[in-house]
Amino acid sequence: MDQNDRMNKLKALVDKYLEYKSKGLLESSSEQTIRDWLQEFLCIFGWDVRNTSQIIQDKKLSPSEIDRLESISSTNTKPDYTFLINHKKVTFLDAKSTDVNIKDNAEVAFQIKSYGWSVMAPCAFISNFEEFAIYDCTYIPERNQSPKLGRIYLTIDNYLENFEILDNHLYKKNIFADKLNLLYSKSLEGNRQIKKQTLDYTFANELSLFRLKLANEILINNKETILNNVESLSYITQIIINRVLFIRVCEARGIEEENLLKRYYEKGFWETFKESSYFEFYDHYDGPLFEKNKLINNLMIPNTVFESLLNYLYYPSPYRFDVISTRLLSDIYEILLSKKLEINGDLVTAKLKSEYTKNKGAVSTPQYIVQDIIRRTISKDKLLREGIDKLFENKILDIACGSGSFLIEAYDHLENIFLELYITGDDPNYDKYFVKQNGICILNLEGKKSIIENCIFGVDIDFEAVEVTKMSLCLKVVDSTEHISEYSDIGFFGKKILSKVGENILCGNSLVPSDILDTFPSIRDQREEYMKTNIFDFNTVESFKKVFDKKDGFDYIIGNPPYVEVKNYNTDLRFMHLYIKNKYISAQNGKVDLSIPYIERGLELLNDKGKIGFIVQKRFFKTDYGKHIRKLISEKNLVSTIIDFSSTSIFRSRITYVALLFLDKTQPKRFLYKSVESDIDTLESDLRSLNDSDCSTLSSSFLSSAPWNFSDIELLYIKSELLKYGTLGDFVNVKVGVQALWDRAYHTRPEKINDITLEGKSQLEDNFEIELDACRPLICNEKFYPFRNDLPDVYVIFPYDVDSSGNVKSISFSEYSHKFPLAGEYLLRNKDCIKENVETYQDSETWHLYTRCQNHGAIYPKVLIPMTSLDTYATVSISSSIYCDNANVYFLEAENKNEDSLYALASIINSTLFSVLARSIANPQTNGYFKFNKQFLEPIPFPVANFKNNYKNIVSELAHLSLMIREEQSKYIISSPSQRRSIISLLNNYWNKLDDLVYDLYELNDSQKNYFQSKGRNISRVQCLESLI
Repeated sequence: MDQNDRMNKLKALVDKYLEYKSKGLLESSSEQTIRDWLQEFLCIFGWDVRNTSQIIQDKKLSPSEIDRLESISSTNTKPDYTFLINHKKVTFLDAKSTDVNIKDNAEVAFQIKSYGWSVMAPCAFISNFEEFAIYDCTYIPERNQSPKLGRIYLTIDNYLENFEILDNHLYKKNIFADKLNLLYSKSLEGNRQIKKQTLDYTFANELSLFRLKLANEILINNKETILNNVESLSYITQIIINRVLFIRVCEARGIEEENLLKRYYEKGFWETFKESSYFEFYDHYDGPLFEKNKLINNLMIPNTVFESLLNYLYYPSPYRFDVISTRLLSDIYEILLSKKLEINGDLVTAKLKSEYTKNKGAVSTPQYIVQDIIRRTISKDKLLREGIDKLFENKILDIACGSGSFLIEAYDHLENIFLELYITGDDPNYDKYFVKQNGICILNLEGKKSIIENCIFGVDIDFEAVEVTKMSLCLKVVDSTEHISEYSDIGFFGKKILSKVGENILCGNSLVPSDILDTFPSIRDQREEYMKTNIFDFNTVESFKKVFDKKDGFDYIIGNPPYVEVKNYNTDLRFMHLYIKNKYISAQNGKVDLSIPYIERGLELLNDKGKIGFIVQKRFFKTDYGKHIRKLISEKNLVSTIIDFSSTSIFRSRITYVALLFLDKTQPKRFLYKSVESDIDTLESDLRSLNDSDCSTLSSSFLSSAPWNFSDIELLYIKSELLKYGTLGDFVNVKVGVQALWDRAYHTRPEKINDITLEGKSQLEDNFEIELDACRPLICNEKFYPFRNDLPDVYVIFPYDVDSSGNVKSISFSEYSHKFPLAGEYLLRNKDCIKENVETYQDSETWHLYTRCQNHGAIYPKVLIPMTSLDTYATVSISSSIYCDNANVYFLEAENKNEDSLYALASIINSTLFSVLARSIANPQTNGYFKFNKQFLEPIPFPVANFKNNYKNIVSELAHLSLMIREEQSKYIISSPSQRRSIISLLNNYWNKLDDLVYDLYELNDSQKNYFQSKGRNISRVQCLESLI
């Protein structure tokens, strides 16, 4: 049905309503009558109001059900219609009778806006069919706000002329495509009457303030109990907050009496709540939240400290706990727990944890990302095929679970599969897990707990996070607000209803097992560090031995492993840092972040059919530090799927470069790849509709330890074919140039060169003279172009002797000054400045030496390549005295150093083919530049055997051609404009011949040649000469 059809149907429905009204049939329209009209209204926009996966209707309760709720003082004010996407509440519509003043009633507006804001909906709706009001829910609702604020108000007589507004807001496909988020992304900007802030950050901030206030009161009033133990104080504070919040949610969900905590405050909150926690709540719930804790039970806390918290939890506060999801509460805690408590004398303060300092706090993984990871990792089809008898055998682990967001979604995923298996199979052996009543089938208490007890496992190093995950799972167990009348049958009013929930959520360091005690026994003597390291063994009776005994590991590992650099632990947790760098192959190369060893650890914990689903920083696809994990993953063919995001705004207020990485221990020979180009406004809906058939299917052989790049699938196939010839790294050594002590002092730009001295300037002195032999000529990355001459750009002060065999000997300062008095005097004049700006050796005879001595003996002919450039350039230096600058030029050391071989090698690097291959994996820089680092050069395919054997005499021809190009370039630079035009034609002809020769050396077919020609170079090899004129 297209938009015109929908508009015509709405016209027919409006005409029908007005006809009924004109006949007096609607004079006493009840809310139920209005609901009937609204249901037809919603059907026009594509909604099936009977389908509970699309819309949940708030059930109108029977008199007996109302009596049951009134017995526990519960109210039922939820909107009539809840719109769902993937079981997530996205907006509401509340039906009102015609006697409710929708237009001017501020209370009605506050109610619907509070509900919308509480699920982070962009907007929400109220209607009595004759009126339709759309409320902006992107700002914090307040009771005294005008009902007109951020509202679109329509009446039945202008529905048709405003049809586009209704269609944009209500058409199901628009909502599924996240159009509401797009419509309200910048609504009410600049309006000073409101505060645009989402519920998660607002509530996290309020909880953070209360947490600090509560901790200070506990410390002040219980000094002998706390004894300045900040871990104990943090734990106690967290448990109290968790318990209070849990009971408030249970009130809102109809499991506890409404306003119970408010009545506690009237009686004396802390003593009353403490007693209830020890008796009634323990008896009702048991579980991890209400374990009997003498330490907490003996605390003295003034009642007044709880007043501010209770104000947040009850009307007229805008928080609607009957719709705030467990997942959203988990996100709130993620933000809250990014800060740790510290005791400074008699004062408790909060400080960002070190791992969050750089980003100024935690940001939770978006729910749609979590859901996507879970549906692609834990295949619904596979579990349905295996059947209901196998469901509880699935073991799912998050090894850095944080506040539990991944485990909550994993639970939801399994619950939906369990329901489908039961409904389609109707196996009486599983009746005990379900409630079947009034045409519905839902999981009961035993069914919910069985999923958690058998299938859900988590570990985190942060004890506060572990407690929150346990609470989140408890909240999932009591989350059935759509079936409030079935609570008794579900089992919510029994005893110890949460026993054993959370027993599989443990506190420990997933990366550091107890063998650290053997590797670094000294850690035993560092008590504080040992405790913080929090060693954890997965395969013990105290942890998950049963999983390993039965399945030899976990079936699924999911999560968002932390992106903290390992070096951040080098001070506080030195042994942990050393252990990770020593234990994990993936952590032994460069400044690796923790997510990399988490991938390796995850693979160790899987069984031989297990799968991993992580969101990762995709930097490791290309960086040098990712080389080992790429090798580990690729050699065993572990990649099953990669979802690569172009958007850098997936995490709120952060710029990140992320991808979803799925690994499979069954070693698939092919993997799926998809680059998702959507912007952040449409990413959720696009990802939700992305199926395997939309992805490219690639051979696992495409992946290796070399950098990964998937931007061009055709090139992947060609490169895979060319790799059979070898790589550049197989043929040459890529090396760096000399690194002077301090370039500003040691680099001399010559202005005049005499027989034995040069006159020039450095960045410290404008005019001085030094001996020529005190220096070495240096080629820098300045106006580099293919086959440039090897005249030096600068001379570098060089306090070393190098003999004809390349042996290097440093020269003491006194000897250097004696041999080269001018250079010695120059260095002495600037000694203080040098020592103030760079680290030097302390000895008076060695202070002038380079602190890093590398490749000083490279006095042989070589090929030079600039690291940062617009394209791949290479030139040849036959000189035995020329060096290249460490900062931005590499040189290639070849086994065969004769002139022809080096010029042919440089020709290949200057070719179109090499340019396309190199740019495909290089790091793009600003203004069109690329960074051709060593790790990007070495894996480029190179025809090793053909080159060594001078296949078809091509190597010789390339050498000869390169010299012709070099000669013509020299003429071009000094020619007149008219002469240049002729030389350009000649040069283009030479370059085309060079490309053809390189294609033949690589033995390309016509299709492959055409591919490289169509891609071309980033910049014309003739064009780059223009900067020299």
